[in-house]
Amino acid sequence: MEQLGVTLFSYLWINQELDGPMNKKTLLMAVTFALAHIAIVAPFVPLANILPAGFGALSMSSMALTLILAARWRIVDRIMGGPDKSYGAHRWLGFFALGGALAHWALASSVGAGVLPDLAETGEEVGNIAATGLIVLSAAAMVKVIPYHLWKASHMLMGPVFLLAAYHTFFVASPLAVGAAPWTLMAVVSVVGLIAWGQTLLRKVAPTRLVTVEQATPFDGGVDVTLRSETALPAFQPGQFATIAHNCARAEAHPFTIAGGDDTSRRFVIRSAGDWTEQFVNSVKPGDQFRLGRGVGRFLPQGDGARKEQLWVAGGVGITPFLAALGRMQPDNGARVTLIYCIRSTETAGVLNDIERHADRLPQLDLIVLSDGRNEGLNPDRLSDIVRAMSQDAQVYLCGPEGLKNMVTQVWETIGMTGRVHSERFDFRGAFGLTDLIYIGKPVLDAARDLAARAKGSSHAPTRS
Repeated sequence: MEQLGVTLFSYLWINQELDGPMNKKTLLMAVTFALAHIAIVAPFVPLANILPAGFGALSMSSMALTLILAARWRIVDRIMGGPDKSYGAHRWLGFFALGGALAHWALASSVGAGVLPDLAETGEEVGNIAATGLIVLSAAAMVKVIPYHLWKASHMLMGPVFLLAAYHTFFVASPLAVGAAPWTLMAVVSVVGLIAWGQTLLRKVAPTRLVTVEQATPFDGGVDVTLRSETALPAFQPGQFATIAHNCARAEAHPFTIAGGDDTSRRFVIRSAGDWTEQFVNSVKPGDQFRLGRGVGRFLPQGDGARKEQLWVAGGVGITPFLAALGRMQPDNGARVTLIYCIRSTETAGVLNDIERHADRLPQLDLIVLSDGRNEGLNPDRLSDIVRAMSQDAQVYLCGPEGLKNMVTQVWETIGMTGRVHSERFDFRGAFGLTDLIYIGKPVLDAARDLAARAKGSSHAPTRS
């Protein structure tokens, strides 16, 4: 059982790394995660069955972990570093589940007797159905043009697919002996995965409160809205987000960063970025009622007097977590906070006046507003000058487009800053796309180019007579 505990802990640790673009570190973690399954089953099956058994174990454990992450257990979110990191790991585990299933399907053959020999044939048939379902649902997840509500409904079928895969795992003719360590490990993760799926079906995603729109101020491309509750709302920390849903049965809940609020109110600055937000921005008005979720997330800019020096970088509506943090800050003589606010224009920056007002009252805040409309976009040279003036252990908080976050991270690492980089990803649909495939394929293409270059160089090398 100690081996099982260490293995499950390793799964969570590895999955925490698999969030965001595939780089050398995450690629190494991905390979380690896959090879660990092969290493676990290798001592217990014949040589010819090591790969199919290992890939089958990889697919099963990955599917189980996706269900565990989808259940949104608080302890798991805390271990992962926040709900966004859980969603990121969920995405990559989907690749592992699909890749493992395809490899297992291609290589596996009936060997052994299984738990109940009479069910071995149906176990194989059920496995084919599960693999087909996994392929279809994964393909649906890769097509972002599918409307959100249809994708969400189809994604809920992953639970039944996992149930079929579990039936296949334990009843098909298998070289794994019942009670062997890999068999026991698969049993444990399967049971926990099924419990997580059951909880996801039976419970509400999160407790919600009925709130009424108190104020809705439109700006170019968005709306600044304040929601009020008749009773006290659960406390939140600046930087957290909450879900908003229409006050009707089976309404879709969408996450938005909290821009501020008090005991009974929450403020959100929402930009039109899809069907739901476009409808919300164009139609919301005072008196409308919605369901509001509790504040969650681990992106927490530090505003108290004991903080380290910080760089806050916001792009567009990404200013909202910093707006909430500024609302709680009091004037002090603590470490400096530099806020770079990148906007397209003053018309699209719905909260610019609020930010400037906070800058006037907070002596510890240095505000830099860069407008594309005035040809003031943030570039690596300008950012480098700002960063070099900061202490080496300063921390950076990023909220905005991925391109902006990637540029800041690269400059931060190039200069050699030792402080941590904090950011969150808000692609909660988690659909796979060409970008993800490029991240996965790029290291392979780079390695192939290096080999080709070395081969070409050796072919032109001078020879001695």
